[in-house]
Amino acid sequence: MAASPYQQALALLCACLLLAGAASGGRVDVEDMLMMDRFRAWQAAYNRSYGTAAERLRRFEVYRQNMELIEATNRRGLPYQLGETPFTDLTSEEFLATHTMPRLRAPDAAAARHRELITTRAGPVSDGGRRHWNWNSTTDLDVPESVDWRTKGAVTPVKDQGPCGSCWAFATVASIEGLHKIRTGQLVSLSEQELVDCSRSPPNNGCDGGDPGAAMDWVAANGGLTTESDYPYYPPDGQQGKCKPDKVHNHVAKIRGRKLVDQNNEAALEVAVAQQPVAVDINSETLQHYNGGVINGPCDPDKTDHGVTVVGYGAESGGHKYWIVKNSWGENWGEKGYFRLERRIKDNRGTCGIATWANYPVM
Repeated sequence: MAASPYQQALALLCACLLLAGAASGGRVDVEDMLMMDRFRAWQAAYNRSYGTAAERLRRFEVYRQNMELIEATNRRGLPYQLGETPFTDLTSEEFLATHTMPRLRAPDAAAARHRELITTRAGPVSDGGRRHWNWNSTTDLDVPESVDWRTKGAVTPVKDQGPCGSCWAFATVASIEGLHKIRTGQLVSLSEQELVDCSRSPPNNGCDGGDPGAAMDWVAANGGLTTESDYPYYPPDGQQGKCKPDKVHNHVAKIRGRKLVDQNNEAALEVAVAQQPVAVDINSETLQHYNGGVINGPCDPDKTDHGVTVVGYGAESGGHKYWIVKNSWGENWGEKGYFRLERRIKDNRGTCGIATWANYPVM
C-alpha cells in the first residue's frame, strides 16, 4: 500500500531529524521527537494540512520556533499566558499580513467633527489626554465597577475574519449590533461582508484594512446594515468582491452617525463602554499566541493595526483591572474568542493603544 501524503511528511520530518543528529555526531534529540509529536497533535486539533512534504517541514520549523518563544515567555510569570493557537505555524510577519491591517487614520478635521464631550460627576472628560486622571478616587466616575455586555445579551457569537484584513468591518458591526440590541431589544447578526464589499472609499479598502469610524459614517449615509444571513461573509477565507445592491434591500439596523471618544483618555473610554460596546484600534503584537489572562504588554500604543470591540470591563480578585475585548479570529482562539487588556494604566493611550482611537455608533 502506498504511503499517504501525511505519512510521507512524517517520514521526511523523521529523516531530517535523524540527519541532523548524525551530522552532529549524536543521537536524535528526544525533545525534537516530542516536539514533532506536539506538532502532529496541533495539526489534528486545528485541522491543518499542507500541500507538500517540504511545506510541512517548513511549517514544523516555524511551529517549533513559536513554541520556544511561547514557553520562554510563560516562564516570566506574566499576568497572561501564551500557548497554541490557530496561528502557531505562521511567522509573525505572515500573521500580521493576513490577520491585521495597515495603520489607518481619518484626518484630524474629520475626527474633530465626531468628538464627544463626556461628562461625569467629576466634570468633563475631554482634554485630549492632557489631564492626569486620578484613578484612586473611585467615586469620580459615574459608571459601574464592572460591565459585561455579553451577560446583557448585546453581543453576537464570535466570528472569524479569516486571512483577510477586514477586522475593521467586524469591529464596526459588533458595535452596531450591540447598540441595536440596547435600543430595540433585538440581537441581530449583521453583515460584515456588506462593509468589505461596499464601503470602499478611503481609508476603507476591503481585505487591505479600513477604519471603524469611517465605516460607521458609511453605514449612516447608506441607510443602515443588512443581516449576515442576507449578505453572508465569504467562507472560509473572507474575500472581497463587488458590492451587491440586490443583497442590501433589508437594512435592519440604522444609525444616525458616530462619536469619537476623547483620544488618549481611558476615563472617557470607560464611560463610553458603560453605555454600549465600542470599536477600538489596538496594537496586536501580543495576540498571535495569546491563550488567556490580562495582557499588559509589550505592545506599541502608537502602532495600532487591528480593529476590535470593547464589550466590557472588570477586575480580577488579585487587583488587575481589565478591558473585555471581542476579537474576530474565531472561538478557538484566546478566551473563547475574547481577550483582556490591562485597564487604568499610567500611559493615557491605554494598553496597546486601546484609548487612542475609539468610536461608537449613535441612533
